[in-house]
Amino acid sequence: MRNVLVISSSEWPVSALRAALGEDVGELRVVVPAVHQSRLQWLTNADDDARERADEAASSIAEAVPSQETEASAGDSDPLLAVEDALREFPADEVVVVTRPDEEATWLEEGSSEAIAQRLGG
Repeated sequence: MRNVLVISSSEWPVSALRAALGEDVGELRVVVPAVHQSRLQWLTNADDDARERADEAASSIAEAVPSQETEASAGDSDPLLAVEDALREFPADEVVVVTRPDEEATWLEEGSSEAIAQRLGG
């Protein structure tokens, strides 16, 4: 059984994630970065709505993927920091990162997939 960390800033079809991960997930940790906020909200730390939306998305994704043990939560508004924070707490065997293409991304997501790939050595 694998320990899988899913970082997703996109509420994409969970059926694709379920198919990609398969049935042998022991522990699953789903973290959704709180990226849906304006620059003003970010500057003033008024991120309650973004964190609530991220929590709901994380729970929805986690419910759709079969695993023996699941934890879901909102993460930092910076997707790279969300990955780093999650890896400090969760011993992942595999990390799955789902982001929108830059042309569809929020301002907090732009360039995050490349930064995460560099950080994880991929």
